[in-house]
Parts: sequence; structure tokens; C-alpha cells
Amino acid sequence: MIPEHLTLEQCLRQCFVPAKKSKRKLFIGIIRKEKGLGGVRYIRRLLHKSHMLNKVKRLVDTAFLKKDPKKSLKHFERTIYWAQQLNPDADEAVLIAAYAHDIARAFAKEDAEFWNGKELNDADYLDSHQKESARMIVEFLEKEGYDKEKIKRVEHMVRYHEVGGSPESDLIKDADSISYLEVNAPKHVEKFGRMFGKEKTKTKFDFMFNRISSEKAKKVAEPMYKKVVEMLEES
Repeated sequence: MIPEHLTLEQCLRQCFVPAKKSKRKLFIGIIRKEKGLGGVRYIRRLLHKSHMLNKVKRLVDTAFLKKDPKKSLKHFERTIYWAQQLNPDADEAVLIAAYAHDIARAFAKEDAEFWNGKELNDADYLDSHQKESARMIVEFLEKEGYDKEKIKRVEHMVRYHEVGGSPESDLIKDADSISYLEVNAPKHVEKFGRMFGKEKTKTKFDFMFNRISSEKAKKVAEPMYKKVVEMLEES
């Protein structure tokens, strides 16, 4: 029977969220008992639709690994993870935006020369970055024939993932910040500290923490932020 804390719709979602594949068989069994073959057919349709997230992952992974074969993709996976933690009802459009939010960086040259005279949270750069990332992922989704309304949502979330302003763009922004402080910032202590100096690097860490909107996300991110600041001071 369906667990008391889950609705039928939530059980269906558990069947096709890629991050929870290990639970898929359990929930398919639940739906089969509750709804018979009709429920199973519905699950299969949902599973077919979920293939778009996997296509987006391949797109993003290929682009970044072509630029740098040693590139870690963990930041994107953890952005999905934290988006789901902050909003357990996050659907595929949210997960696509979470994974693809930085895709323009795969094609950008962002070395020390590029950042000379700019802060790492330069407003003009961030606006250009989120705009270009949105353009790229929309172009891909349109070619793949993805749902038009979901494309609009993905476009908005990616277009404003640096600054937020709506519940969904705030969600991506907050998940991005947590993942950055968890995965990227510890590496940037040495890399950015060496390239840009401690003050400029700390400005980046401050920006990523202070832009977080939700109190829930803030509580999660705070120990991560304090840890990397301490690491930077001691380096």
C-alpha cells in the first residue's frame, strides 16, 4: 500500500526521478498494486519523458569534458541533489535547470587574464553568463521537441540563477550556492587564492553565501561557508 506520508502523485514521481533509481522498483510495485496495469503504463510514459534529463546531462558532461577532460561534474549533480532537498516536489524542469545552469562556462575562457580588473562576482559578467546559459539550453530543448511550457520555466530558472527573483529561480540559485560551497569552494581556496589573492577569493565566497534566499538553505550552507573561509584564512 502507499506509504501514509506520500500521496499517489508523489509515489509516481519517485518512480521516475533519476536521482532515486534505487527506489524505482519499490514504488513501481506500490503503483501496480494500487492501480493495476493502467498505473504501470502511466509510469512507463513518465519514465520515457524523464529521458530528457539524461540527454541534458550528456550534453553538459560532453561540453565540459571536451574543454577539460579532468573536469569534475560533481557540482552539477549536487545542485540537483540540493534542489530536491530544498523542494522534494521538484520536477524534471527544475532538475534540468539545476544541471544545466552553468553550461555557458564550458565554452568560456575564464583565466586569470580574463578576471584581471574584475571581481569574481562581477554583475555584468554574471548577467551575460546566465543569459548565454539560458540561450544554450533552450536551443537544445527546442531541438529535442521538449514541452514548450517546461522550456519557458527552464529558461527563466537558468536566466536568473545568479540573482533569483522568483520561487523557482531562487531555488536554483540557493541549490547552486550550497553545491558551490560544498564542492567547488574548498578547491578554490588554493586555486583562486593563488590566482587572485585571499581578499578577492573571499569576496566570491561571501557572494555565494549572502545571495541565498531561504532560511532552510542558509542553515545548510552556513557551516560550509564558515569552513572554507577558515581554510582560506589559514592558507
